[in-house]
Amino acid sequence: MGMQGNLKDMTIADLIQHNCQDRKIAQLRIQHSGEEAILYFKGGRVDHAALGQQTGEEVVYHILGWEEGSFDLESGIESPQTSVTLSWSALLMEGARRLDENALDLEPIQHESNLRMEANPMAIKLDDVLKEMSAEITGYLASAVVGMDGINVAAHSRAKGVDPELISAQMTMLFKLVDGSVTKLGAGEIEDNLTTTDNAYLLMHFLPGSKQYYLGVAVDRKTGNLGNLRLISKMYAERISKAMPG
Repeated sequence: MGMQGNLKDMTIADLIQHNCQDRKIAQLRIQHSGEEAILYFKGGRVDHAALGQQTGEEVVYHILGWEEGSFDLESGIESPQTSVTLSWSALLMEGARRLDENALDLEPIQHESNLRMEANPMAIKLDDVLKEMSAEITGYLASAVVGMDGINVAAHSRAKGVDPELISAQMTMLFKLVDGSVTKLGAGEIEDNLTTTDNAYLLMHFLPGSKQYYLGVAVDRKTGNLGNLRLISKMYAERISKAMPG
């Protein structure tokens, strides 16, 4: 069974997420400005990616920037080799980070962040709120209140070796991709996005009344509970929204 379409209607990030969550064997051909990339899917992963003589993750990162073109999806076509080892969510996060680095000058953003944090002692109180929330979410790993520029307003983590700033920047780019895709589909306003990996649930929830900030929460998949995660994070998103400076 095949499917054809235009990238203006369905982004490459959408296609990757859809096919990986479908967990079927498939081949995706994408045409853009005289170039053709081929992705192969198997068992919920991107198994192989090729663009000319180039193969692997770098192909995926490159084509995520294609906004125009067409695609042709065919089910049941096996990959000739395996060149991609990262999970699909990791691919999208890294690809989004690279797209953002190409579009923005990071140094002024960091300067802006420093000024904002110095002028906003509210961040310390929000850290305490996140710490309180951590006691109510089963399997809790980390959380952050993040601006859509990818900069943390507040953060809390129980996981060792976690860099909240880096993770927030990557997750923000993923959230932007999802939000943009939902807008293109005309599916209404996005409230939150759940990403499921081998080890964790990652929930991003816009603060009520604003799309400038969101609450991001990471939970261990083995011990966490989705119902608990959604309920508690929604309650605290409302509380944090009220505590944010106007």
